[in-house]
Amino acid sequence: MIAVYGSIAIVVASSVIYHLAQKSLSGGSSMFASLASAYGMAMLLSLAGMYFQSGRIEITEILSTRNWQVLLLGLAIFGIEVGVLLTYRAGANVSTLPVIVNGVVMACLIPLGMLLYREHVTINSVLGIMLVASGIWVLCSSGHA
Repeated sequence: MIAVYGSIAIVVASSVIYHLAQKSLSGGSSMFASLASAYGMAMLLSLAGMYFQSGRIEITEILSTRNWQVLLLGLAIFGIEVGVLLTYRAGANVSTLPVIVNGVVMACLIPLGMLLYREHVTINSVLGIMLVASGIWVLCSSGHA
Protein backbone atom coordinates (compact mmCIF):
# COMPACT_ATOMS: atom_id res chain seq x y z
CA MET A 1 0.00 0.00 0.00
CA ILE A 2 2.86 2.38 0.74
CA ALA A 3 4.13 1.95 -2.82
CA VAL A 4 0.72 2.88 -4.23
CA TYR A 5 0.13 5.88 -1.97
CA GLY A 6 3.74 7.01 -2.24
CA SER A 7 3.48 6.89 -6.02
CA ILE A 8 0.20 8.80 -5.93
CA ALA A 9 1.85 11.42 -3.70
CA ILE A 10 4.61 11.86 -6.29
CA VAL A 11 2.01 12.30 -9.05
CA VAL A 12 0.00 14.81 -6.99
CA ALA A 13 3.03 16.86 -5.94
CA SER A 14 4.43 16.83 -9.47
CA SER A 15 1.05 17.81 -10.95
CA VAL A 16 0.74 20.77 -8.59
CA ILE A 17 4.26 21.94 -9.48
CA TYR A 18 3.52 21.30 -13.17
CA HIS A 19 0.41 23.48 -13.24
CA LEU A 20 1.99 26.27 -11.21
CA ALA A 21 5.03 26.27 -13.52
CA GLN A 22 2.88 26.19 -16.68
CA LYS A 23 0.68 29.05 -15.45
CA SER A 24 3.75 31.07 -14.46
CA LEU A 25 5.59 30.80 -17.79
CA SER A 26 6.04 34.20 -19.35
CA GLY A 27 3.70 34.97 -22.22
CA GLY A 28 6.44 36.77 -24.14
CA SER A 29 8.92 33.94 -24.43
CA SER A 30 8.85 31.17 -27.01
CA MET A 31 6.73 28.36 -25.62
CA PHE A 32 8.76 25.86 -27.61
CA ALA A 33 12.03 27.15 -26.10
CA SER A 34 10.45 26.72 -22.66
CA LEU A 35 9.35 23.19 -23.55
CA ALA A 36 12.79 22.32 -24.93
CA SER A 37 14.39 23.45 -21.65
CA ALA A 38 11.86 21.46 -19.64
CA TYR A 39 12.44 18.36 -21.76
CA GLY A 40 16.19 18.82 -21.32
CA MET A 41 15.71 18.71 -17.55
CA ALA A 42 13.47 15.66 -17.88
CA MET A 43 16.11 13.96 -20.05
CA LEU A 44 18.84 14.57 -17.45
CA LEU A 45 16.61 13.26 -14.66
CA SER A 46 15.66 10.20 -16.75
CA LEU A 47 19.31 9.42 -17.47
CA ALA A 48 20.15 9.79 -13.77
CA GLY A 49 17.26 7.45 -12.93
CA MET A 50 18.50 4.95 -15.49
CA TYR A 51 21.97 5.06 -13.94
CA PHE A 52 20.67 4.60 -10.38
CA GLN A 53 18.39 1.77 -11.49
CA SER A 54 20.97 -0.26 -13.41
CA GLY A 55 24.36 1.28 -12.62
CA ARG A 56 24.91 2.31 -16.22
CA ILE A 57 23.50 4.40 -19.04
CA GLU A 58 23.09 2.32 -22.18
CA ILE A 59 22.54 4.38 -25.30
CA THR A 60 21.59 1.24 -27.22
CA GLU A 61 18.81 0.56 -24.71
CA ILE A 62 17.51 4.11 -25.12
CA LEU A 63 17.51 3.80 -28.90
CA SER A 64 15.94 0.33 -28.83
CA THR A 65 12.82 1.65 -27.03
CA ARG A 66 11.68 3.38 -30.22
CA ASN A 67 8.60 1.27 -30.65
CA TRP A 68 5.18 2.67 -31.45
CA GLN A 69 4.12 2.90 -27.78
CA VAL A 70 7.11 5.07 -26.86
CA LEU A 71 6.61 7.27 -29.91
CA LEU A 72 2.90 7.61 -29.10
CA LEU A 73 3.77 8.52 -25.50
CA GLY A 74 6.15 11.22 -26.76
CA LEU A 75 3.44 12.62 -29.02
CA ALA A 76 0.94 12.59 -26.14
CA ILE A 77 3.33 14.32 -23.74
CA PHE A 78 4.08 17.01 -26.30
CA GLY A 79 0.36 17.52 -26.98
CA ILE A 80 -0.42 17.81 -23.28
CA GLU A 81 2.37 20.34 -22.77
CA VAL A 82 1.41 22.53 -25.70
CA GLY A 83 -2.32 22.28 -24.96
CA VAL A 84 -1.97 23.21 -21.30
CA LEU A 85 0.42 26.06 -22.05
CA LEU A 86 -1.87 27.47 -24.74
CA THR A 87 -4.90 27.12 -22.46
CA TYR A 88 -3.18 29.01 -19.64
CA ARG A 89 -2.00 31.67 -22.08
CA ALA A 90 -5.62 32.04 -23.21
CA GLY A 91 -6.56 32.87 -19.61
CA ALA A 92 -7.64 29.58 -18.01
CA ASN A 93 -7.63 29.39 -14.24
CA VAL A 94 -5.04 27.21 -12.52
CA SER A 95 -7.68 26.28 -9.93
CA THR A 96 -10.11 24.76 -12.44
CA LEU A 97 -8.25 23.66 -15.58
CA PRO A 98 -6.82 20.45 -14.04
CA VAL A 99 -10.24 19.44 -12.70
CA ILE A 100 -11.96 19.98 -16.03
CA VAL A 101 -9.26 18.30 -18.11
CA ASN A 102 -8.85 15.30 -15.81
CA GLY A 103 -12.61 14.86 -15.54
CA VAL A 104 -13.04 14.81 -19.31
CA VAL A 105 -10.05 12.47 -19.67
CA MET A 106 -11.65 10.16 -17.08
CA ALA A 107 -14.89 10.12 -19.09
CA CYS A 108 -12.92 9.13 -22.20
CA LEU A 109 -10.87 6.46 -20.42
CA ILE A 110 -13.76 4.63 -18.75
CA PRO A 111 -15.14 3.03 -21.93
CA LEU A 112 -11.61 2.51 -23.26
CA GLY A 113 -10.58 0.75 -20.05
CA MET A 114 -13.62 -1.48 -20.29
CA LEU A 115 -13.06 -2.31 -23.98
CA LEU A 116 -9.28 -2.61 -24.12
CA TYR A 117 -8.37 -3.87 -20.63
CA ARG A 118 -11.58 -5.52 -19.48
CA GLU A 119 -11.82 -3.22 -16.45
CA HIS A 120 -15.05 -3.27 -14.47
CA VAL A 121 -17.06 -0.26 -13.36
CA THR A 122 -18.70 -0.58 -9.94
CA ILE A 123 -21.65 1.38 -8.54
CA ASN A 124 -19.18 3.42 -6.47
CA SER A 125 -17.29 4.24 -9.66
CA VAL A 126 -20.51 5.34 -11.36
CA LEU A 127 -21.41 7.57 -8.40
CA GLY A 128 -17.92 9.07 -8.40
CA ILE A 129 -18.10 9.67 -12.14
CA MET A 130 -21.46 11.41 -11.72
CA LEU A 131 -20.05 13.66 -8.99
CA VAL A 132 -17.04 14.58 -11.11
CA ALA A 133 -19.24 15.21 -14.16
CA SER A 134 -21.55 17.46 -12.16
CA GLY A 135 -18.54 19.37 -10.84
CA ILE A 136 -17.23 19.88 -14.36
CA TRP A 137 -20.65 21.05 -15.49
CA VAL A 138 -20.81 23.57 -12.60
CA LEU A 139 -17.31 24.89 -13.35
CA CYS A 140 -17.93 25.22 -17.07
CA SER A 141 -21.41 26.72 -16.79
CA SER A 142 -20.30 29.32 -14.25
CA GLY A 143 -17.56 30.60 -16.56
CA HIS A 144 -14.68 29.51 -14.33
CA ALA A 145 -12.96 27.41 -16.97
